[in-house]
Amino acid sequence: MKGQTWKIILTLVLIVAAAWYFWPTVQFFTMDEAQKAALKQADPDDFVQLQKRAIKLGLDLQGGMHVVLEVDKSQLDENAAKDAVDRALEIIRNRIDEFGVSEPLIQKQGNNRIVVELPALQDPERARNLIGQTALLEFKLVESPENTQALFKKLDKIAEKLSPTSTTPTPKAPGATDAFENPFSDSSKSAANKADSTKDTTTATADEENANALTQYLEFTGTDYSVQDQDYEKVKAILEHPDVKAAIPAEDQLAWSRGVEIINGRKLRQLYLLKSKVELTGRHLTDARPNYTQYHKPKVDFTFDREGGNIFGRVTGPNIGKPLAILLDGKVESAPNIKSKIRDQGMIELTGQQTYFDAKDLATVLRAGSLPAPVKIVENNIVGPTLGKDSIDAGKTGLLVGLILIMIFMFVYYRMSGLLADGVLIMNIFFLLAIMAYLGATLTLPGISGIILTMGVTVDASVLIFERIRDELRTGKTVRAAVDAGYERATVTIIDSNLTTLIAAGVLYYFGTGPIKGFAVTLGAGIIISLYTSLIVGKTIFSYRRKATSLSI
Repeated sequence: MKGQTWKIILTLVLIVAAAWYFWPTVQFFTMDEAQKAALKQADPDDFVQLQKRAIKLGLDLQGGMHVVLEVDKSQLDENAAKDAVDRALEIIRNRIDEFGVSEPLIQKQGNNRIVVELPALQDPERARNLIGQTALLEFKLVESPENTQALFKKLDKIAEKLSPTSTTPTPKAPGATDAFENPFSDSSKSAANKADSTKDTTTATADEENANALTQYLEFTGTDYSVQDQDYEKVKAILEHPDVKAAIPAEDQLAWSRGVEIINGRKLRQLYLLKSKVELTGRHLTDARPNYTQYHKPKVDFTFDREGGNIFGRVTGPNIGKPLAILLDGKVESAPNIKSKIRDQGMIELTGQQTYFDAKDLATVLRAGSLPAPVKIVENNIVGPTLGKDSIDAGKTGLLVGLILIMIFMFVYYRMSGLLADGVLIMNIFFLLAIMAYLGATLTLPGISGIILTMGVTVDASVLIFERIRDELRTGKTVRAAVDAGYERATVTIIDSNLTTLIAAGVLYYFGTGPIKGFAVTLGAGIIISLYTSLIVGKTIFSYRRKATSLSI
């Protein structure tokens, strides 16, 4: 029995490890949707970790998302366009890997398209934003308040002369600062300007000739302008008019905030006047991680390489006290004031209704890098389970009934030894599911086929061993001798048959893609586990029965 001690200890360690890795799957799939939503709201990190550690269901079992992306190579030179799709595919793959989706299908279609299939998604909208974002990160200085107001006064006069429109502006909140009031003037002049601007606003509302005046839509906030969300499209259309755009100096540019902020019950968008010069890009980024500010607002902490740190220091040093805009794909994520000279690190504080998950996705795209060219989603479908819910339920029932029938048959045919075979079979399935959870695998229909095939392999090994032992008992050997001889003679056959199947699984994994790889992983892992449970665990249990005078088999 001394020789069996290490086997018992090893098996117990493996059972504990398997339980550790399989428990998150049990937790996740026993929670209802309300419990999942509550956990996601209370502790996003815990929810993400639980979801990541649990076995995922594939596109054919749970559904998911099918997206076709088109890479716009029109702005690239000939050399850059050659491998733009390949580079975009690799970056999208890196983003999806960090998003935590297992066994995605990501492949080229034609010369400029990429097909992405993501199974078992909880939030398809997040995934779409993640894979479709160009993620061009830029740092630009914000223009001075004086220059900003001066330019908008000029733009306002041009906008007034545009074709009249019947659109009525949304009334400003009581006490809101007028768009072109100068915050640096004396109080008497400021009061006069307020009176004049109020009069102008009233006139603009009543008189269609001034219906396009920017005055009625914009509120100055000290360094930038606020626009009520319901007026956003109107103001955007005015600012994109050729006459208005032509008046903006080449060294400046207008940029909108990404999100909407709710201030005093109003939904506001920020409009910034930035200097066109790009001070620094995300090319020098080495890391980006989601976090919270001291006020529990989501943010992204980032670090630069040495060259990026030197550039950032040269930008922030002379501009202390001035705002620096952080843009992603042309939208301002935040524009904090520079408090001190910064070299190798910084942060992006998310505004408005953005959550920790938005910070997590932003960090993901920043780490993966920007796409070489913009991509457009040309096809976007939410795919339901291809088997249908009824078929899935029927499959689960069939699998359970099949398992029960096999266990009953083994018990009836091999008696107490059949119970041992049933225990080995259940342990085999338990270990296999734990390994899938450890690998972060996705369970698909082919994967279920691999589990069923593994069940057959395990039962087949038990049948071979038991029949050998029966043959040895018929020759008159003792239980001890029959068990030893039965395992010895069956082991060679079992290893030989399983090894050939394992080679086939390896070939499928190497040359296969998507669900075929999933089948190969399940089958290969199942075979290795079957060898251990049948030849090590089963034999260890039989060793305690060798002293018996008879064997129930």
